[in-house]
Amino acid sequence: MKYLILITSNPAIGAHFAGLSDVEKAAEFQVYWDIESDLEASGELVDSKAVDGDTQLVVTRGADGPVVTEAPAGAADVVTGYYLVDVVDEARAVAIASRFPEAAVAGGGIRVTRVWTQDDFDAAMA
Repeated sequence: MKYLILITSNPAIGAHFAGLSDVEKAAEFQVYWDIESDLEASGELVDSKAVDGDTQLVVTRGADGPVVTEAPAGAADVVTGYYLVDVVDEARAVAIASRFPEAAVAGGGIRVTRVWTQDDFDAAMA
């Protein structure tokens, strides 16, 4: 089963990282590399990327075409990265997500969602 683990940032997470010393920041960032290495070794990693949390856009449909606005910085959770994993079940995806530094920040957290396959869509439409 494939799961998308979304790494997000918000003011609480930003404050957490801002309050760390350089040594503490390096240790927390090492966690990401350790998780990625572990997932590669287990064969569970499909893909992972960091994304620019400062330049996220919101696109809506307008009468004359797409309307593009910038997502409000710091106002809500913004996606800063993702891990697409292929794991045995939801419990394994949750176990992986719990390792990220954001999972330990009050007001933080990691989003985990199952990625649907064509079979899932077919079953939903039946």
